Amino acid sequence: MSTFKRKRRALGQNPAIRATRRKELIEAAIHVIAQHGYAGCTVGKVAKRAGASQGLMNFHFKSIDLLLEAAFNHLADEFDQAWKARVAEAGPEPWDRITAMVDAYFGAEVFTAEKLAVWFTFWVDSGLRDRFRSAAVRVERRYHRDLEAEMLRIVPSKKEAAALIGMLSALVDGYWLQALLYPKTFKSRHAVQSCLTWLRQAVENAPKPGRNA
Repeated sequence: MSTFKRKRRALGQNPAIRATRRKELIEAAIHVIAQHGYAGCTVGKVAKRAGASQGLMNFHFKSIDLLLEAAFNHLADEFDQAWKARVAEAGPEPWDRITAMVDAYFGAEVFTAEKLAVWFTFWVDSGLRDRFRSAAVRVERRYHRDLEAEMLRIVPSKKEAAALIGMLSALVDGYWLQALLYPKTFKSRHAVQSCLTWLRQAVENAPKPGRNA
């Protein structure tokens, strides 16, 4: 029996090994996309980065498109888990929970040079953006739904909460772009503090119930 066939048989019999190898290939794809872009992401480069044969890679992903889809879903799920974990530890106060959600955007689990580059690759390529829009929207809706719930504890209406969330999202996106363009000088903690300072001022300046704007 060939080495590849033995490895394939072992993977088929051991789900834990299969899941680990699959994750390694996804992480290798993220590295390759960050270094070479979408067009430069090939089966050969990913296999080399992962230390795997192309045959083994094809066992996990039948095409490069399926690997790209898995890489995007991995990033989306990673962000989903990051902000939920932070909120779970934040306690009951709305500002603590909002702080945790903003902080998740810049957390070490999701906010790395490689992952930033891959996120922007997906965003700027129209084909990729359309192909993976549903996964992105799914995560974004969960995040915004929970953020809105916390915002409604400190502002009087859904309209006001939606406006603040929209502006906060634009601010975060701007900081992500700064981090991509100026990685040597960018400070994550400063970005989080700036977002929260702006949000607190915006909430303080928002019209209050029973008070004329």
